[in-house]
Amino acid sequence: MQDNPTIHLETPGDPVPATGLERVARVLEQIAGAIAVTLLAAMTTVIFVSVIARYAFRQGVPWSEEFAIWGFTWLIFIGVALGMRGQRHVSVELVLDRMSAGPRRIAEFLRDVLVALALIALTVGGYKLSNMVGGVSTALHWPNALRYVVIPASGVLAVFFLLVEQGEPRALLRRAGAIVLGGLLCLAMQYPALSPFAGMSASLLMLATFFVAMALGVPVAFAMLLGVVMTTWSGGLLPAPAIMQNMVAGSAKFILLAIPFFLTTGYLLNIGGLSARLIDLAVAMFGHFRGGLAQVNVFNSVLVGGISGSSGADAASTSKVLVPQMIKRGYPADFSCAVTAISSILPNVLPPAIAMLVYASVANVSIAQLFVAGIVPGLLIAAALMVVNNIIARRRGYEASGTRAPMPVIWRAFVRALPALVIAVAVLGCIRFGITTATEAGVIALVWALVLGKFIFRECTWRELYRSLADCCVDSALIGFLIAASVPFAWVLVAEGLPQDLIAHAKDLALGPYGLVLVMVLALFVAGMFLDLTPAMLIAAPLFLPLMTAAGFDPVQVGIIMIINLQLGGVTPPVGILVFIASQITRTPASAVFREVVPFVLAVIVVLAAVCVFPVLSLGLWSLIG
Repeated sequence: MQDNPTIHLETPGDPVPATGLERVARVLEQIAGAIAVTLLAAMTTVIFVSVIARYAFRQGVPWSEEFAIWGFTWLIFIGVALGMRGQRHVSVELVLDRMSAGPRRIAEFLRDVLVALALIALTVGGYKLSNMVGGVSTALHWPNALRYVVIPASGVLAVFFLLVEQGEPRALLRRAGAIVLGGLLCLAMQYPALSPFAGMSASLLMLATFFVAMALGVPVAFAMLLGVVMTTWSGGLLPAPAIMQNMVAGSAKFILLAIPFFLTTGYLLNIGGLSARLIDLAVAMFGHFRGGLAQVNVFNSVLVGGISGSSGADAASTSKVLVPQMIKRGYPADFSCAVTAISSILPNVLPPAIAMLVYASVANVSIAQLFVAGIVPGLLIAAALMVVNNIIARRRGYEASGTRAPMPVIWRAFVRALPALVIAVAVLGCIRFGITTATEAGVIALVWALVLGKFIFRECTWRELYRSLADCCVDSALIGFLIAASVPFAWVLVAEGLPQDLIAHAKDLALGPYGLVLVMVLALFVAGMFLDLTPAMLIAAPLFLPLMTAAGFDPVQVGIIMIINLQLGGVTPPVGILVFIASQITRTPASAVFREVVPFVLAVIVVLAAVCVFPVLSLGLWSLIG
């Protein structure tokens, strides 16, 4: 499984000849993809029309929010199945990668058994829930069961995709055996008397299952789901339909709809030619500095971060566009990739960061305040990276200072980039002053980027647009599924009193506020080395947030600390997804990039320490403009 779902680097070719099953799988994939794109388009249209109706005609669309939430639920679970194609679910294969051939085959079979078990449990739980739910929805007046029937349907489709994931006959038979064994285990779980874990602590059983499954390469969301399902088998807290209900309720928040909208905006920036205009502006403003293109690389991430909120998208696009130019100007490939990878953390620190949307949904904090809180830390990180760039460029003799671009050149670059920059200003302004919600602002940004790229600048074809939207649907859905799976996982931890126990132990140790924040930072740094930002935050926030707020820290400050902290995992081994994206695209050894990124990581750690010690850096701007 891939380490991160949020970037689909290339369209895979046909690894094996198309068998009959494979041809069926391709047709089903195309149908499911078309449904997903249709859902995204329908959600965008309904919310955009609702905003227009509210301000132009002083009358909103009362069912728009409910329709969009239902649409996102359907999109999430369709994406679960589509994510099985191309192995796009988030996973960590550190243990598998270090096994010899024989033990690895056994471990991969066990992984497939557990994945099949998770999918079958998802199917059975969704079927039971859809049969139990009655009545009609509040605004749409649709049968409530219609909202949940997508879960068993997508579960069956995902199991089929798992079966034909590798087309050669031996792999097909092995996966068929894994699916049968997973089904038998799911059947056994319907009888608590057969459980060997009866009476065991639910939290301990869940965490043990989670870490074992994750070590075997099971995708993180499935590993969390398996942990919760295992507690059900032991006579635990949540029956199967309640798990599904928790998953849907936790991911069906209106604020989370901003994720697919902002993510799509980032995709449209790339295919619509807007990213190139932002790069031209960065070159005009910073190209004359010592290490000019390296500085441009950082500032470009600042501009992109204010629009798309996707670190992976920034790393991929910058690696394709700027890194080759840096190499032509004498920068080593490993250094160029290191600058690209480290600066790509900025889109998740500067608003409108997708990581902030995830944290806001978990911590129940103001997304407007969280967006504003990221501005100063994000700019400080950018400044620190530029300082390191300058020092390294001077010591190594990279790209000497040049002539400052004339003001007319800068002005022309600014005017060309202005249509894209308007997105960032509009998003922040609309959210800060209560004109729109974050979700509605995301829709406005999406529509504006679409109009610019497709209809005004005409930089992309309809085929490119469709493929980009299809990729974005899967990426958005997989993030949503991670959030959904984390909800019952966190519920079990809280119900068993684990956060409360942590608070009690922390008080006994008398570490003090700064001792506690140091413990959290170190724990998150280690977690970020192995887990992607989203799952790490979804697991860590319910544990550390009560502890930090009890110690007197503001939840918004804690969120910024968590985001910066966990983002460092994207540039540190062994996972380091941002490094791997840059190295894969440019064909540069990842080990060399990891070495080059060290001084930049140290610079970010200095800024992180300042954000921990001085709350004004994250909270002061809101107080100033509030």
